[in-house]
Amino acid sequence: MSDALATSAPPRLVIQKMILENFKSYANEVTIGPFDSNMSAVVGPNGSGKSNVFDALIFVFGFNAKKLRQAKATDLIHNSTAYPNLQHTRVSVCFAEVVDLPGGGSRVVEGSALEVARIVKKDSSANGTSTFKLNGKTAKKEEVVTALKAKGIDLDHNRFLILQGEVEAIAMMKPKVRARTQFSRAILSPLV
Repeated sequence: MSDALATSAPPRLVIQKMILENFKSYANEVTIGPFDSNMSAVVGPNGSGKSNVFDALIFVFGFNAKKLRQAKATDLIHNSTAYPNLQHTRVSVCFAEVVDLPGGGSRVVEGSALEVARIVKKDSSANGTSTFKLNGKTAKKEEVVTALKAKGIDLDHNRFLILQGEVEAIAMMKPKVRARTQFSRAILSPLV
């Protein structure tokens, strides 16, 4: 009997790894992961880049720079005395579906890999050029949104990721309001 038949749980989407290139505090190319299929938090000391990992998710999902506490997309390109003139940033998020196994652990579903990337390049425009990639091919933002929605990540309702400041706001809601708040599957939720 195959692993898929041995469990009644449906496949679920997980982040396998993230690749950040010249993104905010991350100079050059940095791979974050591989993540465990049961990972639900990113922890670390102050100033270690936790918030920038979450900003990278928001960036790759197509949110504007203001949501990332920046005035324009080109402000997301790493800039330091060691690397003062970088011309682009790229974030790739590699997903796969996994099936949880009855005895513990999980198995990646063959052919379920999905890579979403976003690149911003400096150019003559004030905000630079933003390009999306879906499995290595140039795509429109709407195609990325549709592909992610098909996997259970609903970007239209912005409830796929609960950020630090939102946890307190949700906890402070009156019970009736909290009960009406709809959440999609959470990918990651930071610890305060």
